[in-house]
Amino acid sequence: MSVNLKEIIDEMLDDSKIVMVLTKAELRALLGYTIVAHLLKDDNTQGLYVALNIPHTSVEKRIRRMGADPSKLFFVDCITASIKTPEERNNVIYLNEPSAMLLEGAIRHGLKVLEGERNFVYIESISTFLAYNTYQSFIRFLRMITNEIRLYGLVGIIFMLDKELEEVEFSQVTTFADDILDLRNLTREDLEM
Repeated sequence: MSVNLKEIIDEMLDDSKIVMVLTKAELRALLGYTIVAHLLKDDNTQGLYVALNIPHTSVEKRIRRMGADPSKLFFVDCITASIKTPEERNNVIYLNEPSAMLLEGAIRHGLKVLEGERNFVYIESISTFLAYNTYQSFIRFLRMITNEIRLYGLVGIIFMLDKELEEVEFSQVTTFADDILDLRNLTREDLEM
């Protein structure tokens, strides 16, 4: 991983803030795993991972391969229960779909169980959320969750793909972010460790 990206990731935990990460579709998963794995390497850091596109078991395998401890994550898994009956685990809440109301309750529970000193909330993708919810309910959800993240003194990391929203919607969504990291120019080589 490039030194510059490491510095950017380390700076994310300096304050309680909401960071919106803009990326290309082909790098979203790899960049997300890279950020989460790097954050988890800090002994005093735990995370709440909102899995909207990928089952938590796949995320855990990838994070482990990157040298981080996935047991430091609490998952809200919106995939597994829609496919099969999940195996109950203490660090996972399974949802059949990412509806705003279900996600709010699951995230609130997850925020209460984080025990690290420098914690984060990672939300995989805005587009999946919008496929199940109206734009208005998404804005209400984003307002609620960003305020709770700040109140708990955490860092919120929200991924948004290039051109995922129209210009007006993008402007509205960015009002909830403290920092916008435009990483659309990164290449796969930049993320190799």
